Amino acid sequence: MSATPEQPPVARRLELPHKMFVGTFHKTGTILMWSIFQKLSQRFRLRLWVQNSRPAPPRWDVCFDAHSHFRYGVRDLPHKGIIVIRDPRDIVISGAYYHARLKPGTRDGWVHLPDERFGGLSYQEKIRSLGSDHEKFVFEMDNMAVWTIRKMRRWIVPPPEFLVLRFEDLVTDSEMREFARAFAWLGVPPDRMEEAMEIARDASIFSGPQDVGHVRSGKPEQWRAHFTPELHQEFLKRFGHTAERLGYLAA
Repeated sequence: MSATPEQPPVARRLELPHKMFVGTFHKTGTILMWSIFQKLSQRFRLRLWVQNSRPAPPRWDVCFDAHSHFRYGVRDLPHKGIIVIRDPRDIVISGAYYHARLKPGTRDGWVHLPDERFGGLSYQEKIRSLGSDHEKFVFEMDNMAVWTIRKMRRWIVPPPEFLVLRFEDLVTDSEMREFARAFAWLGVPPDRMEEAMEIARDASIFSGPQDVGHVRSGKPEQWRAHFTPELHQEFLKRFGHTAERLGYLAA
């Protein structure tokens, strides 16, 4: 008589007295954080709600918002949250390269749609048509980046329930101290911490190849290689000292 194969243990549900909120912005690590919290929710048997794509389900534990809006009165509920920001100057650089090279049929399909603002060209066609990097970066500042940076600026002084993390720290912290800090803030208990850390390690950029079509580079201060004095002045005209107010070094 053959032995009955052992069944894998059922993951134990993590019970929390509050909701978890996870917020990002365009080009601040959305794919990274989504990958981590999707798997973490599965491991801990938490109900994940992607707020920016659908209304609230009857029951949920984790709210993920790629624009950090947290609408529908959800912040009236007991919660602990994390927000991932990025140097706004790197958002300009990363966004311009990303929008210029994004392949059709992947994500962010709006990049390929005809737009009256650009004479019927798509966002991608317009940015590709510009003759210099300077023009491309200014175009990005005046379009997608301005919306991202304005929304991010609202979190310069976060509510007490939120911890603000920097994308640059998350993608370079090979010792995983920032993720440990984030998970502890969200309420992951010590006896479940290693499970959460394993998920974060596996998803992190420095652990191996990830979504290379989405992540060009996580290197901090990419803007220093691209911002001429003229481009820096263009940034200051539009955003002032937002970078410094968010805790980043001045030029």
